Amino acid sequence: MYNILFISSDFTPFSELHQELKKDFLSVYEYSHNAFEEYKMILQDIDFVIMRAEQSFADTVLTMKMIKTFAKAPLYLLTDHLSEDEVTHYMEQGAEGNIELPYNAKMVAARIKAVLRFLHSVERPHTNIQRLGRIQLHLDNRDISVDGRIIPLTEVEFKIVKILIEHRDVAVSKDRIIQTVWDNNDSATDNALGIHITRLRKKLRCSDGRELIETVWGLGYRINLKHCES
Repeated sequence: MYNILFISSDFTPFSELHQELKKDFLSVYEYSHNAFEEYKMILQDIDFVIMRAEQSFADTVLTMKMIKTFAKAPLYLLTDHLSEDEVTHYMEQGAEGNIELPYNAKMVAARIKAVLRFLHSVERPHTNIQRLGRIQLHLDNRDISVDGRIIPLTEVEFKIVKILIEHRDVAVSKDRIIQTVWDNNDSATDNALGIHITRLRKKLRCSDGRELIETVWGLGYRINLKHCES
């Protein structure tokens, strides 16, 4: 599942696109321009950003740079009657693409999904892969494969899986995971970790359907590789 972020003061222009993306079970989040502190914490989980360019050029660029500080995701602008030079300036300042109003929601949704598929399937030279039984952790591509089935992960999910695999068959405490994944951010909580673990359990299953991540009560979480190796 991919996470899409819309940023605007008016989400009416996004309504049809929102519905198109939900048809493929993509998660869509909507925040206003001045709510950066609210959506900052989810940026590391975001796979694609579309921001309406309705502020001044300087303010739009500032917001773009703030987003890029926390998100490793393509950032497209939704614009209205901009000149080619203006669009070029935005691209030079960090935007990966531009969507001009009015637009065809189906075509834009298809473009977004094509970009996401490419980003999560591209094979890089000398890909760094960590193999453990039937699990392969692709360290360069931020995904994992179980029994040959490639599963895209968000940044946070990837970090959680990485620390669990590094301590295979050993329980890793919740505090240790939170400190590593969120870099001692005080806003990170057990509840936030639990939400990501639940999502990972839905993604990471052996071919017979058994979950890979198990709870060790009173300690934390552990990847049980024997489930897939048996």
